[in-house]
Amino acid sequence: MNKPFERLGFVPYFLLGLGLLILGLLAMNHIVDNWWPMDVDRLDLVRATALDQVDPASLMDAANTEIVLAFLSAVLVATTGIALPITYFLNRRFGPSQGMKSPHFLVVLRQAMFIGFWASFCLWLQMNRMLGIAVVVLVAGVLILFEILLQIRTRATRVSA
Repeated sequence: MNKPFERLGFVPYFLLGLGLLILGLLAMNHIVDNWWPMDVDRLDLVRATALDQVDPASLMDAANTEIVLAFLSAVLVATTGIALPITYFLNRRFGPSQGMKSPHFLVVLRQAMFIGFWASFCLWLQMNRMLGIAVVVLVAGVLILFEILLQIRTRATRVSA
């Protein structure tokens, strides 16, 4: 970050996170209130769902894919907004202190987006009724390993330069 922003510390991360959270929540509210997520020709599935006589695959088949993707994107934005100040504090506390007072903005944003992507992916799996604790841990482990590899690559380029 630039020197003037370093003096602000937590404030830009908090304000950006709050803005993303509000934007995501407003988008989710608009999607849920104004858009019908299922094909109108498949209204029989609504009654079958209430009677617990339908399987998740047929529900996701009848869903409007664009609306589901828009909802998952809104969840990603809102979760990224929540995670942004938290990842800033974790990077500030546990990150490498090589003459930096505050962590790099793009690293913090990438890590917060990984958390948002993880939450959206888990929500999508729950919509399909395929979410389990093993899948949650596995996907989180893959994203953590990917971040570790990116951190190692960044440190290697810093050392060799």
